Amino acid sequence: MSTLKFSLISSIFLFLFHSSTQLCFKQYCGNPELGLIFEFPFILRERFEFNNNQSHRCGYLGFEVHCNDDKQALLKLSNDRNFVVKSISLERQRIWVNGPNDCPPQRFIENINVIEDLPFLWDNSYRKYYENVTFLNCSTDSGKEPNPVIDELPTIPCMSNANYSIVYTLQSSIVDSLSSRCHEIGFARVPVKDNSSDAMVVLDGLYSDALLRWDTPSCGCEPDQFCGFLSDTGLNVTCYPSGYVLNFPGENPSTPKRKKIHFFPVVWGISGILFFIWVSLSIYKDRRQNRIQQRQTITNIEPSNREPPWFVFGLDRSRIEQYPKIQLAESGQLPKSIDNVCSICLSEYKPMDTLRSIPQCNHHFHVDCIDVWLKMNATCPLCRNLPGL
Repeated sequence: MSTLKFSLISSIFLFLFHSSTQLCFKQYCGNPELGLIFEFPFILRERFEFNNNQSHRCGYLGFEVHCNDDKQALLKLSNDRNFVVKSISLERQRIWVNGPNDCPPQRFIENINVIEDLPFLWDNSYRKYYENVTFLNCSTDSGKEPNPVIDELPTIPCMSNANYSIVYTLQSSIVDSLSSRCHEIGFARVPVKDNSSDAMVVLDGLYSDALLRWDTPSCGCEPDQFCGFLSDTGLNVTCYPSGYVLNFPGENPSTPKRKKIHFFPVVWGISGILFFIWVSLSIYKDRRQNRIQQRQTITNIEPSNREPPWFVFGLDRSRIEQYPKIQLAESGQLPKSIDNVCSICLSEYKPMDTLRSIPQCNHHFHVDCIDVWLKMNATCPLCRNLPGL
């Protein structure tokens, strides 16, 4: 019983310890078998703060990714635009994103860029060629005469609506001829895979994923290692062996520094303290009751049907020492004639215990137990036989 209670105490304190600290682990947005895996320097944050069960030390500043209701991983860049994360290469320190707003051409039309002092930079090293693309906003007013040139220009559906269409062209010279219905809204050098000026090649460049790189942090870990902070303070990083568990205090630096009461840790802490007090009192009560029972065993044994004469008293020390003693072997094996429990203290015999027997009835007891008994009563505690009877 005591062993079980101590095990429960250990489990409670182990749980409370892990409640006060937070482990770093790989996270997924969506189906783990299909979705992206996010690990340092990236950290996946849930939509609601109370679900963010990882310490901010599990990710690097500026690498926070949010999982939206559509199970898309969103990365907010320095221009305050959300881009959908498509792929990540920790070894090459590259990340492929798409967007913003599920409309990749928008970043060219609005000339969306990133601030160079933040962790990410555009990386167009994988594309050697560029096309000069002009973007036009053309009215779809049915009252105006149709223009076959406009109708042949490719449209960007994600930026068009019933009132106007966003189109693009590689021939900037035609813009002036379309001024009655269209006006220029942007110009961009779009990275493409070749210089064929083919419409499909340009379309692929407009809708392709954008490649970003980061220079800091840089770990250079081996395939069987992973990157993480060297300590719970500072920005130094190091490589850890696979299977190593990182454990940091839970705190989110993006939230204001204010005193907060975390409900569940407080409840578990109070419950743990109360449970510890209850178990301690139970163990103390059990042990106290066992001691009282052992002290009362000698005087509270039920009398047998054969009562000794009233004038019989205990034996002196010399007479008691004449009763034979035996010592059990290390194996604890008992002779067949001896029970495995002392009838006085009700405890099982253990290896190397010393027993004393009463010759008249050959009943055995612990030496300490039977000696105390015989000093007060000369009869056998079991059969109540008197010496010589």
